[in-house]
Amino acid sequence: MWALLRFQAPLVLSLCAPPASRAEPSVSVYGLLDTTLRHATHADAGGSSLFSMNDGAFTGSRLGFRGTEDLSSGMKAFFSIEQGLDPSAGTLMQVTAAANYGQTAAPAGRAFGREALVGLNAGSAGTLTIGRQYTLANVYSGRFQPNANPNQEVLALLVGHQLIRQDNMVQYTVDAGPVSASVSATLGEGMNGASWAFAVAYKADGVDAAAYSSSMHNVDNSETRRVLGTGAAFKLASGWKAYLGTMKRRDSLSRQTNTVWVGALAYSAGSFVYTLSAGEDRQRRVAAGSRQLAWLHVDYLLSKRTDLYVVLDANRITGAYPLTAFMTHRGQQHGAALGVRHRF
Repeated sequence: MWALLRFQAPLVLSLCAPPASRAEPSVSVYGLLDTTLRHATHADAGGSSLFSMNDGAFTGSRLGFRGTEDLSSGMKAFFSIEQGLDPSAGTLMQVTAAANYGQTAAPAGRAFGREALVGLNAGSAGTLTIGRQYTLANVYSGRFQPNANPNQEVLALLVGHQLIRQDNMVQYTVDAGPVSASVSATLGEGMNGASWAFAVAYKADGVDAAAYSSSMHNVDNSETRRVLGTGAAFKLASGWKAYLGTMKRRDSLSRQTNTVWVGALAYSAGSFVYTLSAGEDRQRRVAAGSRQLAWLHVDYLLSKRTDLYVVLDANRITGAYPLTAFMTHRGQQHGAALGVRHRF
C-alpha cells in the first residue's frame, strides 16, 4: 500500500509540471533474426529422422518498437510493441489454439504477440505496466537459467507449465537496491481465465536468486493451476557461472503434479561461450512419467550484433508422460542444430 501511495505522488506532481520542462519523446525500432538448421533422430512414430529449419534455439525472431517520454518530476511514460515471426516462412508467431489460463485464442498468431504494453515509471516508487506481457514466472525463472528460458520446446522444461505470456495483464514492480519485487494480475474478462502472481529477486555479490508463485484459472474457472518456483545463478571463478532451479506445478481438479529441476554450467572465454545444461520434468497422478533433457551449446560471437552457434540435445520420455510436438514416440531423441543470430 505504501509503495502504491509513493507511486501516485510523483504521478500527481508530473501532471502539474509545466509542459516546457518535458523532454521530447523518443521512439526506436529494433529487431532480431535467429534461424536454426536442425537434424533430429526418431522424429516420428516410425523412427525416421527429420532435417528442418526453425526459429532460434534460445531467442525468438522479432521486430519491435519502443518509445519513452519524460513527464518530469522523475516520471516517465513508455510503450513497447513487439512482433514475433518465423524467419523460415515469414509467418506470425505466438499462436494460441484456444483461450485458457490468461490467454485469448489466436489460432493464426498475433500481430504483436511477444509484447504489447504501455506503462509509467516513477523511479524508486515503481513501474506500472498494462497489456500483453511476459508472466512473472517466465521473467524470474530466466534469472536461474543460461540464455533465460529457451525459445524452442526441445530445449525447455519450464515454460509449458508456467506459460510465457498472458493477455490483459496489470503488473507492478519495485526495485530497492539488490532486491526487486513484482506483482501481477490477469483480467480474465470472462473469456480466458484470470490469474495472479508474485515474485521477488536478489542480485548482489555474484548471486542472482529468484522465487515466484502464481495461480492461473482456466477459461470456465473449473481448474486452477498453481506454480511455485525458486533458483539462483552463481558467478564462480573467472568466466564460470553455475545455475540451479526447481519448479512445482499442481492442478486442483485433475490433481496432476509436476516437479521440474534444471541445472547448468557456463564458461566464457574470448569470443566463445560454452554451456552444458540438464534437467528433468517428473509428472505424477495423471499420465505419470518423466522427461529428461540435456543440451550442449557452443556460441561464437562474430561481433556485438552477430553470432554463430551449435546445439547438441538429447531428450528421453518415459512412462505415460505426454508426448511433445517434436517427439511423437517414447524413448530417446538426439538432435544437432546450427544457428545464426543477428540483432539490429
